[in-house]
Amino acid sequence: MRNKLLIGAGILLTIFIVFLVIICGASSGGNNTLPEDDLKQIVYGVSCDVKDEESIDYDMSILLDETQFNDNIQNKNYTKIKFNQSQNFDSLGIAFMVKANENCSLNFSLMKGDEVLKTTNVSLENGVVQDVNLTLENAVSVSANDEFYISINQTGESPFVFDTMLFFLSEE
Repeated sequence: MRNKLLIGAGILLTIFIVFLVIICGASSGGNNTLPEDDLKQIVYGVSCDVKDEESIDYDMSILLDETQFNDNIQNKNYTKIKFNQSQNFDSLGIAFMVKANENCSLNFSLMKGDEVLKTTNVSLENGVVQDVNLTLENAVSVSANDEFYISINQTGESPFVFDTMLFFLSEE
């Protein structure tokens, strides 16, 4: 009976230690994301090119809010998402969510001017949310004057919507 109590106490202690490590790791600030207010001072919005239509501008508060795919973000055939930055920063990439109303394949490229920093291909199914991961291994310096954007290519014409952008910035 005493051995069972010791084993049970050991298991509980192990679970408690793992829980503490997870909690401490999550709050250590080592994930390189900025609070929303700080990010809005660096990147205040995006300008989106739409195939055969006028461009659309979105404020960062819409892309960073708690509501996924709210009605403020239009379902369009986007070809470019340009970041409007007001300050210099060191980027470790971007991640965001995307979904479409029909099956399609989209190729996303994170760009700085004409330089391709990272490319990923995402296959979307009708109404299923997918993550787009354009994170970088090494930080890239982006000045307030640089054209920093995501280029989007697809076969065919499939409107889609994006939301919940995460910007990863280097602390250096």
